[in-house]
Amino acid sequence: MRTLLILALSIGALASIASAGPMAPHSARIITHGRVVALAADGKRAVFAVSGRQRSRIVVWEPRQQRITPIQTISNRDCSRGCGPGGGLAIAGTRVAWDAYNGGNYLETTVGAATLARQRAVSLGAGSWDWLMGSGGNEAFGPTGDGNLIAFTVQVHCGDPEAESEPPCPPGRQVDDVVSASVWRAARHGKCPSYADYRPLGHCARVAKANGKLTVLAVDAGRIAAQTDHGVRLLTAGGRRLLDLPAADVRAASLSGNRLALRVPGAFEIYDAGSGELVKSFPAEGSARLDRLEDLERGILVTAMQNTVTLRRLGDGRTVTFQAPGRAYAQLEPPGLFLAGGPRVTFTPMPDVLKRFPDGTGKWPS
Repeated sequence: MRTLLILALSIGALASIASAGPMAPHSARIITHGRVVALAADGKRAVFAVSGRQRSRIVVWEPRQQRITPIQTISNRDCSRGCGPGGGLAIAGTRVAWDAYNGGNYLETTVGAATLARQRAVSLGAGSWDWLMGSGGNEAFGPTGDGNLIAFTVQVHCGDPEAESEPPCPPGRQVDDVVSASVWRAARHGKCPSYADYRPLGHCARVAKANGKLTVLAVDAGRIAAQTDHGVRLLTAGGRRLLDLPAADVRAASLSGNRLALRVPGAFEIYDAGSGELVKSFPAEGSARLDRLEDLERGILVTAMQNTVTLRRLGDGRTVTFQAPGRAYAQLEPPGLFLAGGPRVTFTPMPDVLKRFPDGTGKWPS
């Protein structure tokens, strides 16, 4: 893989970028001032969060154009119980979304969004939850994106009925249980589930609502995979239910074409997204926090464990690994592999990724 050009950058979050010339099919690299803590990608663009001592930054990278765009700065200090990016990060075309939290007596959560052309952030969702005293409240989190769709969840935690909480826990539910949730998407028109304190407000449309969990896990081709109390539900962007898949303790999901990948206890499971049939299962080497599901793209499953990313072809089970200088994050898109870890983000073009597999054919899996 080739590195042809080094450019010095002075935007605070980044130190330098090494990449090929515009639109050239070569590898590229960014070195950051801080640790990369989240990564998302859509097509030729990636967005990542860099954590520093006092603040975190959200940055969009277009390696083939040698272009980086700082989108948002989030404070990491002056909050009594922690604050910063919440870990949710999304990019869909030129639109970016992220979540953030501020912990005090109440957990304040927000989902923000901006575009490459209009970088002034708007609020898509906001919540306030009395997580210390168990008095209930709302939580907004988890943006995920693909194509022209960004979706996220707002959920309601119940509180102690004797403390006049709002809402009080119904019979059979415990304090802080999720008693209702709604999935929302960014839209051209419509009111978002935010508050007047978080301005300016963006535009949203509600996709679906449930009396329990409905946590957005993955988005692909106008579909949304969301965790429920009993498994995973597949929805259209308009809210039509496509599939209810029973699955225990789902920790993560990825959706690509007719395949849905789930991280469940002890395994990565691959389902037919139309019928719900289990078609493949691979053992996991550790807990869901240690051995993570990162992505699924056209028959290639992407997982990460510590500083190692593994790409596995579903058809024959063959694997190839990539290393990062820290906790690894990875996203596989048709143009190539985005890999982040420690203070570094890299891009490897797809032909080079495919040639790394043992047969070296450089062909997409059938």
